[in-house]
Amino acid sequence: MGNCFGSHDYSHSANNYRFTGQPSGYGRAVAPPAQNQYPSNDYELVIRISRKLEVLLKTRYGAEGEGLGQLRRSVQDQLPGNVNGMIKDIVRIRNCLCHEENVQALTPQDRNKIKQLSNNILQLLNNS
Repeated sequence: MGNCFGSHDYSHSANNYRFTGQPSGYGRAVAPPAQNQYPSNDYELVIRISRKLEVLLKTRYGAEGEGLGQLRRSVQDQLPGNVNGMIKDIVRIRNCLCHEENVQALTPQDRNKIKQLSNNILQLLNNS
């Protein structure tokens, strides 16, 4: 089982954000799932997280494109905090799992990281 990140630096996506303000009322707030509501299948996990973020970028920011990477690039200047970098990391994990021949499953570290990144992004976007 391969690792999608190896020694990747996660410093920009650490849980050290302060969430202030109220949801803007523009767009619908999307809450992160409870810990036990994540799918156990790694492929389903990355697809559901990607899809949720794609919908949020389209409806709240008017993102255009196909796929999470293109949607992110189309609105990167509008994204708060380091959401841009965190979405890049999610895309990297998803692409690694889906396209790397030697990767059949996420490592526990990558699985936890994609859930953490998703939760951080949703909190930042819902509070901006």
